[in-house]
Amino acid sequence: MSPQIRKLFSLCDVKYGWVLLGSSALFGISNYFDQTYINDPIWVHISYWFSFAIAVLWGVLNYISHVRLNSMYKKQNDIQKYVNQLAMSEEDKLELQTYLEDYVQDLIQQGKTEDEAAREAINQFKVKEFLSLSKNTMFFNLSAHYYLIGWTTITVISIILAWLLETALFPDSLVIEAVENVLAAYSIGLLGMFFLYKLIDAAIYQKFKEVFE
Repeated sequence: MSPQIRKLFSLCDVKYGWVLLGSSALFGISNYFDQTYINDPIWVHISYWFSFAIAVLWGVLNYISHVRLNSMYKKQNDIQKYVNQLAMSEEDKLELQTYLEDYVQDLIQQGKTEDEAAREAINQFKVKEFLSLSKNTMFFNLSAHYYLIGWTTITVISIILAWLLETALFPDSLVIEAVENVLAAYSIGLLGMFFLYKLIDAAIYQKFKEVFE
């Protein structure tokens, strides 16, 4: 499997997934009643907006959690954490970790502390080849967010499957239509969030570049 595919389907990179799940469930319920009533009551509209607000909250929490994780990685003095964040096969990760740990032991024998040796070993091997495999961007090692495209792909496939199910077995099912609408809305939202995250990454990177250059 190529590193690009691993990045796309690093699905566990989503943080606070229960918040997003709650938002989508509320949106689905709202959409179901939206189709049921001829004249939508005010609470349906409020429920839509509330589900949207929860989704926005999730977007903020998810982004902040990745910033926090990557600030931990920036210390770069933990071999295992450094290796685990790379989009490599488990075999390659094990080989790299063993190599770096052996290098650390050599540095310790030369008089360095364990933290100093680990930091130097990581810095020595944090070259373009490894960074290109990393799930982090060059914008101060923030997450590349490609998992959002992976989730978008999954939701689009789910829409197709739900439509086939509705067509074959449950024509005009309001429940399936609500599910389809939820998947469609959140697939667009996830894809939009990917581009928004990338814009934020670029803005933050540019700001720090202006400050420190």
